[in-house]
Amino acid sequence: MVKHVDNSPDERDDAAFLDRVAAPLRRPEYVHQSFERRVMEKVRAEGPTLYPVRPPTRASWWRTARPLNITPLAGLAIAASTLIVVALSSLAVGSRLSKANAPRQAATSAPAQDTVELVRFVFVDSKASSVQLVGDFNEWTKGSTTLKPSGAPGVWTASVALTPGRHEYAFIVDGTRWVVDPLAVKSSDDFGTESSVIRVGASSNRTT
Repeated sequence: MVKHVDNSPDERDDAAFLDRVAAPLRRPEYVHQSFERRVMEKVRAEGPTLYPVRPPTRASWWRTARPLNITPLAGLAIAASTLIVVALSSLAVGSRLSKANAPRQAATSAPAQDTVELVRFVFVDSKASSVQLVGDFNEWTKGSTTLKPSGAPGVWTASVALTPGRHEYAFIVDGTRWVVDPLAVKSSDDFGTESSVIRVGASSNRTT
């Protein structure tokens, strides 16, 4: 059971008094449009005097120079670590470049390895007992390429696989006599030694 207790006359008078005093405080205040501007002008005028800015008495901790002492052994360890990182980075980049260029190099070099032409050299001398072929294609080595009798009297032949381009050659008869091909273009070196010239292209087998 709740009992209702009426306020005493004194309490009712106090409440009414408080309402009268608080009523003006509850009403909204309206200021002039220039209020904010006047306040800011006052702050700018008196701010430096009321709140002077004092220079810092000491440098900030992040601006203070601090010496770093490193022993020689520690310095060598740091330098070695840096070199290792740089070396590993270079190896990684080099490996990637090699892998990227490998297919292109293989595609470029493949035709050169497969492109050769069989050239038939013919030498005619009815008095010769042996004929050898020397040239830039066998490093001018005597005995590397020997011509064989073809069956016709005095006709010697040999077939050699040559790469496309210009080649120089000569015949060595009977192991001592240097003879150029009379049917080919001639060339001469700095010592006056003559040799024959053949140009190999993309055509079919040729006979000098």
